Amino acid sequence: MRKICCLAAVVITYLPFAASQACEKSPQRTCELSQVVGVQTISAPYRLTEEPALIEMAKAVRELGSDTLKLSVSAKYSELYHIPQNPRIKSVRDLVASDDSFKTVLDMPFRHVMLWLYPFSDSMDQLHQGKMSQKQSDQIYREIYDFTAYLLTTYAGTGKSFYLGNWEGDWHTVKGYDQATDPTADTLANMRDWLLLREKAVSDARRDTPHRGVKVFFYVEINHVRKAMKEGRPAIVNRVLPHIKTDFVSYSSYDVTKAAMRTGGEVGKRQFFEALNYIEKHLPPSDIPGKRLMIGEYGVTLESVRDPAIQAKQVAQLMSWALEWGCPFVLYWQLYCNEINPQTQKHRGYWLIDDQGFKQPVWHLHHDFLQRSHTWTEAFRKQYHRAPNQSEYNKAALQWIRDSSQQ
Repeated sequence: MRKICCLAAVVITYLPFAASQACEKSPQRTCELSQVVGVQTISAPYRLTEEPALIEMAKAVRELGSDTLKLSVSAKYSELYHIPQNPRIKSVRDLVASDDSFKTVLDMPFRHVMLWLYPFSDSMDQLHQGKMSQKQSDQIYREIYDFTAYLLTTYAGTGKSFYLGNWEGDWHTVKGYDQATDPTADTLANMRDWLLLREKAVSDARRDTPHRGVKVFFYVEINHVRKAMKEGRPAIVNRVLPHIKTDFVSYSSYDVTKAAMRTGGEVGKRQFFEALNYIEKHLPPSDIPGKRLMIGEYGVTLESVRDPAIQAKQVAQLMSWALEWGCPFVLYWQLYCNEINPQTQKHRGYWLIDDQGFKQPVWHLHHDFLQRSHTWTEAFRKQYHRAPNQSEYNKAALQWIRDSSQQ
């Protein structure tokens, strides 16, 4: 097959799923930093093995070399991961404590676990139909509190960090997925109350639950930044985020990054940085050091560029920009493509591994990057007798991508 240069020369090959090793809650770690680049496993649109879907995808992420896993924890678990409905599972805590797939993947040696967390008790109707009743508020609070306490207790001593957040919050404030529609002041006020309730549940559980060697963070994900930044229109970033004591903010970044990646060069990077700086300006202070803005989603469809090498090149470009700016995470959408073109009835190509099991150049881009990451961090530790900080790591990682682009 034809070789294509991404992070290093790569070949599209069939995905071999080797027999898995035993899961372990306490992986050996050399440092607490993030490897920055990662991928989503939010849904399982196709299967490549006989294993349960969520376990299959988590093992594929481990094979990629990533220490970060992102998945959804909600009442939609059966729809997303083909897990049989269990009437005894009545909360998000029940789900991760009782279901074998969730228990297995959370026990796997991922240092960072990102979760779209949606309590079973939360219909979210209140965002458009008025304020939450006290009963509903109490139920949502208790479900998130119990879930957070469970993570802190169950994974104590493992060194894991969990990040509890939401999917593209701006879509929760408008109906019909229409960017031309602005949220009402009442809906934004309800969103503020919703996020404050979630944050309080996480914070209170951290305060009340004795724990050591495990962390749980709260994050808010936004996705309408450009219209707020360029036109001053209302969105979560400018009307809600400044009032939320969030540990991190996640940017599902398509409204800026799609055009910026196509433009490329210094102009594209400037467009991207402008959006990140705008978000950071509206992020409330925290005692968490360093950058707190992650790229929760970005991606390039194969159908839009028609060439797997171009797809990988654009993704590498965004990765390098995010590293240069200092993002702690930049997560590609996604491991398996979950979008079908209604005209062609084919996958759009938001993937690392296609529906036939072939690893795409963008998979090799991530794999080669992460392999170099492991080698570099070990060498750094041996030379300096300490772990690198995130700034040192990002600077070195940025150079890896620059070096590869000159090969």
